[in-house]
Amino acid sequence: MDRMDTLSLWKATANSYEKGRTLEGNEETDVVVIGAGFTGLSSAFHLQKLGKNVIVLEQETVGYGASGRNGGMVLPGYKPTMQELVKKYGQDEAKLLNDLSLISIELVKKIIDEHQINCDFRNTGHIVVAYKAKHFEELKLESEYLNKHFGYESRVLDRSQLHIEIDSPIYHGCLVDDSSYSFQPLNYAIGLAEAAKSIGARIFEHSKVLSIEYGQNSVKVLTEKGAVTAKDIIVATDAYSGKIMNELNQGVLPISARIIATEQLPESLLNTVIPNDRMVFDTSSFLYYFRRTPENRIVFGGGDIRPNLGDGVYQKVYNAMIKLMPRLAGSKMDYRWGGFIGVTIDQFPVIGRTKEGAYFAAGYTGHGASLSTLFGKLLAQWIVTGSAGGYRFEKERLKSFPFYNQKTMLVNIAHIGFKLLDIIA
Repeated sequence: MDRMDTLSLWKATANSYEKGRTLEGNEETDVVVIGAGFTGLSSAFHLQKLGKNVIVLEQETVGYGASGRNGGMVLPGYKPTMQELVKKYGQDEAKLLNDLSLISIELVKKIIDEHQINCDFRNTGHIVVAYKAKHFEELKLESEYLNKHFGYESRVLDRSQLHIEIDSPIYHGCLVDDSSYSFQPLNYAIGLAEAAKSIGARIFEHSKVLSIEYGQNSVKVLTEKGAVTAKDIIVATDAYSGKIMNELNQGVLPISARIIATEQLPESLLNTVIPNDRMVFDTSSFLYYFRRTPENRIVFGGGDIRPNLGDGVYQKVYNAMIKLMPRLAGSKMDYRWGGFIGVTIDQFPVIGRTKEGAYFAAGYTGHGASLSTLFGKLLAQWIVTGSAGGYRFEKERLKSFPFYNQKTMLVNIAHIGFKLLDIIA
């Protein structure tokens, strides 16, 4: 099994906060939220603002899952490209989806500003680097489309200009986008939890939910040492859902993600490797993503998506980093950690409500840093007003994966497919 107890850079540099106690005994509230990641904390924060009392139950600690383990990239867009979304939903709806992703970044910024969350939130922008020559042609088309039809500013650099943004022998060019931000994700989660608590939300940590009992107009959530009775329930567990809810068990595939962080490196070296301090991700099927941090480390993730590979997998991640940026050879790996991201069949996030009445949002597929905060707000609106806004996320059903009980097999098949795509496509 991957060691989930390895220390992440984010955990090592986490802000202190008053830890939530374990739920003991019976509690009552308006809404019970399962999961203290970005989605759950945002829904709690926005529900409290709308006059509802909320209890959040977290099986580990605030931000323990993908929210506190990701690469810290607050990006516009979704896993599918805008042109793919245009083909699927039409230009008007794709533009609305793009606008919503930008609104989600503004929402994160607003919460950080209003509550003075110390999480290194910086407008670094990002580049998408082309793993193959044909990928660069696709990036050019995407950039032209965004600029022409969406009034969105992006630009491309070909291979001869690539050194302006990154020193790598592997890539064939890039798309440059100034609209994104980097942050310390666990500190954002902690700050969001503190903001929710400051207006009345109660957060219980180390309070794993064992079962959910649905009544006529209420729901009862049982943990090992207590229970919460509420009018409404939000299940915000995404890739960490286990079997607590059928829909999420069947419709969300947990994909392993692994990240390393280097020692602090000389600024002169980093100014050569990633001169403009952009975040970077590539177009390979395995999706390598990396960035500088304010204290001059490189955080680098991606590669093997299979679970249960043990600690040796981090050496593979390190080797990939050196292959992509040879100047980093010899730098020490100070931190390594793993976690899971939730993926849907359509690789597109979904907001839904089960037939029993549980609300949920899931399947961000690696693009959840700001969308999850927006989805938490939309879930809060849905409970209070009866509508989450009627966006595409609600209209899409959470489809079940075939053989969903064989999740390790599904991920292994996906891994082989990705490997083939990178070789032949």
